Amino acid sequence: MKTITLVQKIKLNGELCAKSAKVIADLTARGLRNNIDLFVTADERDPASEGYTLAVKYQINAAPFFIVTTDDHQAHAYPVYSQFLRSVFNIEPAESDEIAEIMAQNSDMYFI
Repeated sequence: MKTITLVQKIKLNGELCAKSAKVIADLTARGLRNNIDLFVTADERDPASEGYTLAVKYQINAAPFFIVTTDDHQAHAYPVYSQFLRSVFNIEPAESDEIAEIMAQNSDMYFI
């Protein structure tokens, strides 16, 4: 059995970041939210929060992200939501959603 952790980001104003809210809404719409075992917060008001600690540990610089831990304590981090859906739930996300997510995480990329 695997454990799924979602690291979500809380902004300086105390609200959930838009991307985290969108991912949680999508998980809910797909009926997958109950499969998330642990919700952890990367709180911009607290650089020592558990979410930031996990981001450093897994070398991830954007939230939300997922960590899937297996029974043998092997952990795999998924910084891209579409990759998480594909690998963990065998769900193929819409190509447009996947491209938008990649572009959001890599604002210096340009498509011709």
